[in-house]
This record gives sequence, C-alpha cells and structure tokens, in this order.
Amino acid sequence: MALLLVLLSRWIFTTYIPLAAEDAYITFRYARNFANGFGLVFNPGEKVMGFSSPLWTLWSSLAFTLHVEPEVWTRLTTLLGDMVSAFAMVTLLRRHASVAAAWTFGIFFGAWPFFGAISTAGMETSMFFTLIALSALLLDQRSPLTGLAIASLVFIRPEGALPAAILLLGATWRDRGVALALIAGGIAALTVAYGSAIPQSVIAKSQVYGHPGPWAGRHWWEWLLPFPLGRWPVIGEANFLVPLSVILGPAVVLGVVALAKRTMSALTLAVAGALAVYLSYVVVGASYFWWYFMVPLSGLAACAAIGLPQMLKGRALWISLACCLAGMWTLQPELYRGRAQTEYTAFVRASEVLLDHVQPGQSLFLEPIGIVGFRVPARIIDETGLVSPAVSRRRLQGPGWYADIAAQARPDFLLVRAGTLQNADGFAGIGRPFRDRSERDSLMAHYTRVAVIDSTGGANSMMLLQRSR
Repeated sequence: MALLLVLLSRWIFTTYIPLAAEDAYITFRYARNFANGFGLVFNPGEKVMGFSSPLWTLWSSLAFTLHVEPEVWTRLTTLLGDMVSAFAMVTLLRRHASVAAAWTFGIFFGAWPFFGAISTAGMETSMFFTLIALSALLLDQRSPLTGLAIASLVFIRPEGALPAAILLLGATWRDRGVALALIAGGIAALTVAYGSAIPQSVIAKSQVYGHPGPWAGRHWWEWLLPFPLGRWPVIGEANFLVPLSVILGPAVVLGVVALAKRTMSALTLAVAGALAVYLSYVVVGASYFWWYFMVPLSGLAACAAIGLPQMLKGRALWISLACCLAGMWTLQPELYRGRAQTEYTAFVRASEVLLDHVQPGQSLFLEPIGIVGFRVPARIIDETGLVSPAVSRRRLQGPGWYADIAAQARPDFLLVRAGTLQNADGFAGIGRPFRDRSERDSLMAHYTRVAVIDSTGGANSMMLLQRSR
C-alpha cells in the first residue's frame, strides 16, 4: 500500500510541476561543469564549494554524462529513494514498534502531499532521509554495507554528520572503522580541493541570514503545539499541519517515550538521527527553505506513527484523520504549483531576456542564481555569497555592500529587484545594499536599464541593467 501511494503521489506532482526548485539548478550547473571537464565549479576557474551536497552533485553529473535531463534524473532517483525509505521505515516500525505504527507511517509518507511535491524539487533532502532509513535497515540486518551507508550521510548534507554519529553508536567496530575511514578520506579530498570541507553555501547562509535562536526561529516548532502562540504558523507546510496539531504533538511525545525504551534499536537510532537534524535547525533558528522540512517531518511522522495507536482506540478518529489527509489534496498542490509558477514567471523569463543580451563569459551580479545561472553562460556574482565568498564577507561589514561589490567587480550586467533600487532595501539577509540614496544613484549612473521582468511583482520585479561606462 505504501509503495503504491508513493508512486501515485509522486506521479501526480510530476504532472503538476515542470521545473525543479530554484536552488536545484545551482547543483545542476556544478554537475554540468564537472561532466564537461571543468571540475566541480560554478564559474570555471573559481574553486568555491557553493553546493551543499557533494554526493548529490556528483550523482547529478551522471545525468549530463548520460544525456538525460537533470529534472528527469533527479525525479527518478528520488522516486526510487522514496520507495526505499517507505520500505525501510515500514519494515523497522513493524519489527520494533507495531503493525499499526508501520501502516500509519506508510500511508502518511505515501499520501501527504508535501512528500509528493518535494520529490519534484531536484534537491538532495529526500535522498538524505532515504540514507538515514536505509542505513538503519542495513544496521538492523548487520549488513556489511552498513559502514558505507552511514558514511554517505556526511556527504549528502553537512548536518548528515548528526544521524551518522548516532547510527554509529549501534554499529559494529568493523562498520565504524569503514565509515570513519570513508568520512576521513572524503573530508580530506574536499579540503584539498576547496581549502575546507565546510561548504561555502553553509558559511554564506550563516553569515547573511544569521542564527537567531529557537524563539526567533519558532517557525520550526510552533505548529507542533496544540496551543497557538499568538499567530498561525508562518510557513506554508506548517499551516497544513495545523488541523493535526491537537493530536500530533502528544503523539510525537508518546512515540519518543516508546522509543526511549528501545534505546539502541535500529528504529530508535534512525528516528533519533532525523530528530537531531530537526533540533539543529530549531536551536540555531535556521532560515526556512521548504526542502529542509523533509527530514524533520519524516522523523516526527515516525514518532507520531508509534504514538498514535496508543491514543486512538476507536475507528472514528482514524476515519477523521483519513478524511483530513485526503482533503489536503484539494489545498496543498496549489501551494507548490503556485511556487513553481512564480519561479517560472520570474526566473525563466529573466534567463530568456538575459540570453538575448549576455555574451558567454560576461559577468552578471544577481541574487537568484539557480535557474538563471544554469541557463545563462555568464560568470555569476551572487548577492548571498553562495558562490562568491567576498560578497558574504562584505555583507557582514554593514551598509553599502552592494555598491562596494559592484564597484570592485564591475559586472557587465545587474539583475536586481525593484525594491532594492526604490527603497534601498536588500531582498534578504543582513546589511543594507547602499549607505544612502546618493550612493545608489552614483552606481546606477554607470548602468542603463535594458528590461523589466515580471512587472506585476511590485518590489520583487527584477530589472536588468547593462554597464554603459
């Protein structure tokens, strides 16, 4: 049943959403450059680890080697991975919890629309959870591949080190040795290639978006409480979970208590690994990106699946929950289709305009570097600093970062949001782009407006400007 639901829900969203998520195209550009012999770089000749997942980037490069569209390649991979996730977690729940818990998780994982939507995103987070679940199943079966699977967690996401460390607690000494040797080798290789094994994407987001702590970052946890904290959840995915909050929070608590009695079981270690990732986001108050929600929600769902059968003894509430789940298909798909349409209108259109003006090798300063960066053969300077470390370092120093970077780098083109020029406000993150309006005017005197893209977006409309002198 779970596998059929996984197939159906993922297929539905594939028909809804033609593009991957904006940030996936950052990885795709790295992967294409690697497949074409330029190395794991975003801009040829610039060694910056702007991707967060070495493993997913290398895997994505196979799409270009095999001449398969990266969207198709990553969606097929994610579909297979989700089927492995469902099989592994259902098996572990049946073995270490109950048949009811296995059914509950399997149906939720297969049918909750978020999981179908994230399968189309082209991001590594679905595979992140797959590797947690698979590592736990291999650990439970004492497979000789356990060490390899656990080591892969460290290279699928930086925070994968947390579930890897937890799963190693239950591993044999042989598996620990294999995993630690592979991890050490991978870290050494990344350090030699980039000077550090910590991705620049992680450093830049930390510098630009900050880490305000669990209260400012309560978007990660407020939706779990049956007691609202003076506002509805501010993230779209959480709003759809509000109808479940009265029973979801208590069910998670009961699930944690039950797992605590089986401290070293493979199921407990897998769920603890997923929850460790979740708690790391909560503690630092990490900025919310919707694909980050995959591992936390999966781990919480496993806990709730264990706790729910202890709470619900009659059929009525189970039927009500089934109706709620089914009804979400009348609401949630529009959220993801709307996001995809917004990205298509803004970023695909921007790339089409840029292709008419930008020559290969010319430089472009902008914020949305995913779709545009993938489609336009320009040298990219990005406003967040994901592939341009000088930008994130300069933003830490305060106002005027945009003007200073533009004056220093002298980009041939600027793709800038209208609000940045009209109100002198940055799109996101710390630091005002200009010290004052005269500084903005002085910079703009060197550029001529070429086009306005998505003029209905107000302050978020983008303007393309070309350097004139």
